Amino acid sequence: MRALTVRVDWDHGEPVYEQIATQIRSRITAGDLRPGAPLPSVRTLASDLGVNLNTVARAYRVLEEQGFLRIRDRSGAEVAPPAESPNAAARRRLRGELGSVLARMKQAGVSAEDVRLMVERELAGPRGPAGEEA
Repeated sequence: MRALTVRVDWDHGEPVYEQIATQIRSRITAGDLRPGAPLPSVRTLASDLGVNLNTVARAYRVLEEQGFLRIRDRSGAEVAPPAESPNAAARRRLRGELGSVLARMKQAGVSAEDVRLMVERELAGPRGPAGEEA
């Protein structure tokens, strides 16, 4: 496993907590961070990035809500193993998120065929930290 490297782009339109969550999520899905791998403490990562503790804590909470992390009091955060199957609530939430993304893609002029190709590429394999092919 490589050390966790997160970069903050202060000029980016995306909130800093989302940038942090996106980068960690990408490392997990690429297999760079395996289930059970510990993440830096909120205090450590916040200090390394020069951001507020609450910013990192929010990123970790988002990742926990999405099922990517387990947060344990006093022992920090670790990568969660993938669920074997989604529960009904998770399935409903994810279907709603997918519907929202598909509506935005349709509005942006992305064809159904392009959506299919994007999905196939995402399911096919690891991707780099910025979403490009690895």
